[in-house]
Amino acid sequence: MATDLRINLLASELAMFLTVQVLALFVGFQFIATKQVNQPQLPATIAEGAVQLLPLLVAIAIATIILILFLKYFKSPASAKLFLALILFVGINIVFDAFFPSLIALILTIFVLSARFLKPNVFTHNLVFFLALAGVGARLGTLIRVELVIGLLIILSIYDYIAVFKTKHMVSMFKDMLQKGIPMGIVIPEHPSHMSRDISEVSTSKLKEKTKKSFMMLGGGDLAFPALFAVSALAQYGLTQALGVVFGSLAGIVIIHWLIVSKKFRALPALPPLAATAILGFLISLLF
Repeated sequence: MATDLRINLLASELAMFLTVQVLALFVGFQFIATKQVNQPQLPATIAEGAVQLLPLLVAIAIATIILILFLKYFKSPASAKLFLALILFVGINIVFDAFFPSLIALILTIFVLSARFLKPNVFTHNLVFFLALAGVGARLGTLIRVELVIGLLIILSIYDYIAVFKTKHMVSMFKDMLQKGIPMGIVIPEHPSHMSRDISEVSTSKLKEKTKKSFMMLGGGDLAFPALFAVSALAQYGLTQALGVVFGSLAGIVIIHWLIVSKKFRALPALPPLAATAILGFLISLLF
């Protein structure tokens, strides 16, 4: 029996993923133009590279532990929304602060973030995630060399595989946040008319669906880390290499989509295929 490839849904996935990458590159251009780039020297040995990566890996580990503890001990939706707002605030403010004076950036950040919680539909939810993930990806991309980003992606891809297929704690965290009506990533509807759907309603339907998926979801890291890679390539090499990363990542989205719609996996660690195709795209771009 032929697989329904759900082309409209794939188009939505590609468009939304590309939106985050382009926005991150736009912010990254601004950081580069204003000389806000501080990538360290290329490490002479693997040990030096590990030392440079260690602070970021520790920060990611601490953030994961905090999230797990938060979900365990703070179970009310209000607490979850406050936690989400604090996380999103940082990334959104990075974007606006790159283009506006600090006070105006703060006002714009509060305005956009307030819209998400006062009118919590798919559009406002995705908007704040687009901005926050692009901001974090752009900022970190100007601070980390490409070689270290590749090492980071390999390490995190292994972790993602273990967290989804072995310990399954990533799946549990995802479901816990959905139960609170807060997807930790973007929501991708097959039809544009569904952008006005209430985010809590979408979360509930996502938990209940067994067969055909009305919505796809991409986690924050699956968007932010390719963006980080693209901006790092932009800062260190140039636009050609940054686009190589982006187009490689888009190929990863196609692979992920096919694996999901063909029902080969119910839950899938997205970072391994995204990292592999992004790295391949970057390496191919070096030929030009």
